[in-house]
Amino acid sequence: MENDKVFNENNLTFSVLGEPKTQEELSKVFPFEFYGKNNFFQFYQTYNGVFFPEGAEISTEKFQNVEDEEYYELEIEFIYSIEHLTKMWEAIKERSAIAKQFVATHIPFARDAAGNEFFIEISTGEIKYVSWEYDIEEGLIWVAPSFKDFCLAIKSLE
Repeated sequence: MENDKVFNENNLTFSVLGEPKTQEELSKVFPFEFYGKNNFFQFYQTYNGVFFPEGAEISTEKFQNVEDEEYYELEIEFIYSIEHLTKMWEAIKERSAIAKQFVATHIPFARDAAGNEFFIEISTGEIKYVSWEYDIEEGLIWVAPSFKDFCLAIKSLE
């Protein structure tokens, strides 16, 4: 993922949240491997989180099979800075035993304005969304095959 190709849409407005991180700083937080780790690190070495002041969204439609009838358009308020990501990772463990088990295999990295969160599944690199109103059992939605695909599919709210 080239630095200038993180997001596809030219009209997508965003503000950077923090100072870029080094490879060493990121490796301390994420010492394990996961699919898409290089793209994830490149993002944080360039932006360290972004806020979408005019709103942004991602549609699951382009990543689903043609025969799937249901798709979701999910809003994104911001992609966490590493500092916020680590705080959220710890905070989610306190929600419930199921949430603690879930974040043992998933990294929270973004959220919508209602506090629902996007995660990277460590074993596959796939992006998932949790609507906390329904908790993980009923509120889990598969979003995209990778962090790179996720970022490239973000568009401004219309």
